[in-house]
Amino acid sequence: MKKGFIYGGAGVLAIVAVVIALAGGELECDDNGDGIVDAEELEICSPGYIVTQINTEENGKIAVRIDIPDELRYGDEAPIVVVASTWFVEKYNDEQSEFHLIYNPVDVGAVSVTNLWPGKYDKNTGVVSEGEYDFGGEDSLAALRDTIRFSLGEIPDVNGKYLHELIEVDVLYDNVGMFASSHAGVVATNVMAYYGEDLQSLKYFVGRENPTMAEMYPLEIGHFDEVKNKVYNPYYDYKGYTSTSIDVDYSEVTWVEQEEGGRPAFGDYVLDYKGPQIDGKSYFSQALTHALYDNEAFDEWPDNIATVEEADEFWPYRITVNNYDKIGEKLPELKVLLPFAAADHVQAADDKPHIRQAYDGFHKTADLWTRLNSDISYVQSEIHSSVSEGFPDNEANSEPDDWYSEIEGWGFAEKLNGELTARTVPLAGVAEMADRVQYDNWEDNLDGILVD
Repeated sequence: MKKGFIYGGAGVLAIVAVVIALAGGELECDDNGDGIVDAEELEICSPGYIVTQINTEENGKIAVRIDIPDELRYGDEAPIVVVASTWFVEKYNDEQSEFHLIYNPVDVGAVSVTNLWPGKYDKNTGVVSEGEYDFGGEDSLAALRDTIRFSLGEIPDVNGKYLHELIEVDVLYDNVGMFASSHAGVVATNVMAYYGEDLQSLKYFVGRENPTMAEMYPLEIGHFDEVKNKVYNPYYDYKGYTSTSIDVDYSEVTWVEQEEGGRPAFGDYVLDYKGPQIDGKSYFSQALTHALYDNEAFDEWPDNIATVEEADEFWPYRITVNNYDKIGEKLPELKVLLPFAAADHVQAADDKPHIRQAYDGFHKTADLWTRLNSDISYVQSEIHSSVSEGFPDNEANSEPDDWYSEIEGWGFAEKLNGELTARTVPLAGVAEMADRVQYDNWEDNLDGILVD
């Protein structure tokens, strides 16, 4: 099958025009440079995936990208994986964006579906999502909700075509999961909490190193330096952990000016420059923002720092720790896999409170089948059969006795012979969960991969 912007119905392929004019900018598919991507240009461009739009009540039309694997996982059939997109990184302040697909489940034989957030247009193809961008807020969740429903075969695109009618693949609507890396896991978790009643056929969630609280986004509990050394916040006390809170002493927070710009400081610990940049403002946690105000860190509050009122309004909708009970109530059969490296890609705290809170939330609060990292057989199938050292084989529904001293050993080696495994292992988890659904096997550990 030729990949591209194609619609299939009753075995007949037809190129469908996506005609969108943009106010400036260059489009990869705009061959004649007129600012319009027409049907002929799409046919020529053929970027290897399909783009369409779906209707959402809250936003209007939302752009959806569909990627098709060269080799289907189950012969003539393929599972479906919804990939949640990142939402607060600086590039998403720009209306001209693109589909976010660093991890692509086509690599393990699954059909991949992802959306473009409201108010954004894809600079490569020119396809547009209507609405207003709200950085992972209510409108974003509505867009993701209906992307999942489209992937489940419950709603068609704007042209009345269902997913199975758009591609020449036997898609498995009874084998649909969701994957999210990093902070994309927040919208993925919250869409299940707020809209789980609309997503009853969703089978599993794979969440790679997702933050769970506002304190984690701006790295208030520690970070990695430029050579991947851990830099700890001494005012963070891992012993104060709970499933819905962490213990950070903000009583002495100040503001320091550096060559690169001002940053909050806990004594000698100065925050890294990562963190949400939204509409020209840096957002810190509610606790830190209140502390800066209470400690009179500024003579006059800076225009580029979110105020106490803005932080209080923004964060409650963009954390997960208070929402796991809703997932358990609405999706009691959901299964969860949480892949993570021994050295996290962002969070430096030794006790990995974000992983622990996700595990506690999904397994203990929601009472769901939950596994910390993929079965070793699936890691071996994606890397090499000889792989063992540095790659754990943790049983499902189990956790370390002591998270502070043991959890690193439950994570996988970020590199193998100098090559990154951070993308390979999470996709191995996607493959495992799709196979477990396909063969209805929820044993705590497996003897080998389930698919031939």
